[in-house]
Amino acid sequence: MKVLVPLLTGKEKDSAFIELFSSKVDEVILLQITDKDFKSKTASAIGELRYLRAALEEIKKVIGKKKKKCVEISEWGSTIQKLIGISILQKVDKVFLVKQNNQFFEDILKELKKNKIPFEVVEVSESKADDE
Repeated sequence: MKVLVPLLTGKEKDSAFIELFSSKVDEVILLQITDKDFKSKTASAIGELRYLRAALEEIKKVIGKKKKKCVEISEWGSTIQKLIGISILQKVDKVFLVKQNNQFFEDILKELKKNKIPFEVVEVSESKADDE
């Protein structure tokens, strides 16, 4: 089984979330998207990129210890288009997402449904993700 985990929040490094998406899979694809529409301020964009990059490295270490294949993909462009495109191109079995409460996240779910891409939304508690 091949899964895609887009790094959208930084909470993806939560140990319970990693355990959930990596326990019964052969391959994990970690996707970091730099969306130019949301990164209008250069300084905040660089800070966010560093934060997500650090989260990606932490996740890779944990998956490596589990002896699972881990691929990382970094893309520039529209988050939704890149997420759909990579899901289709890589023929993933499921996309795992950390739940968010905003319209953009709802738009992502709507597009995944429209494109018949299986996904699972996981709630990660705020304090737990910050402790790690």
